[in-house]
Amino acid sequence: MRPKISIYPAGKIQKAHEGANERYWTEENLESLKSHLSDFEITFLNPAIRSDDLSDQRSVFGRDILQVTCSDIVFADIRDRRGIGVGAEMMWAKIHKIPLVTWAPRDSHYYKSQTTLLGVPVKEWIHPFVFALSDYMAETLKDASEFIHKVITDSSTPIKGIDDIESAMRYYKESQLQSDEPMKDLFMVHDDLKSRIELI
Repeated sequence: MRPKISIYPAGKIQKAHEGANERYWTEENLESLKSHLSDFEITFLNPAIRSDDLSDQRSVFGRDILQVTCSDIVFADIRDRRGIGVGAEMMWAKIHKIPLVTWAPRDSHYYKSQTTLLGVPVKEWIHPFVFALSDYMAETLKDASEFIHKVITDSSTPIKGIDDIESAMRYYKESQLQSDEPMKDLFMVHDDLKSRIELI
């Protein structure tokens, strides 16, 4: 009998008020994942397949977060620009130490070989939240499935959690804060802010 795993495919949900030229999870994508992970019986906790009342926003939020919480893997399709929901689901996955795979090929929206940020040229730029939260960034579905297989079969595979988020704050504090003049200027006018940072 094949082990059962559940995957939450986070991504864009098509809305009538938005353009139709963005990429979404397709049935072909999900079937491809199943074929690459044929050692497992996969259940997709798919937020795009539902019959609940979509006008009840609190319930819709509750359903989506419940599905993320119940999943073995969160797999976020971020090949194109995504909204607040996907980012929140990614963060929630890390708070609960659920493995997070992101589908972010090189030179897609969140991963650029070169770009400019605030007038500064940057090479090999990955969106900082994608970089810090992802356990694995996949170029293809095959790449993703190989990592998922490893996570499920090897319990020693490192998975990020809230400790890693807190560690990133300390890393900034230790490595960059002293040269970040705008932040230091804020300390001069906001004593509470300085006290909060000192607690991190």
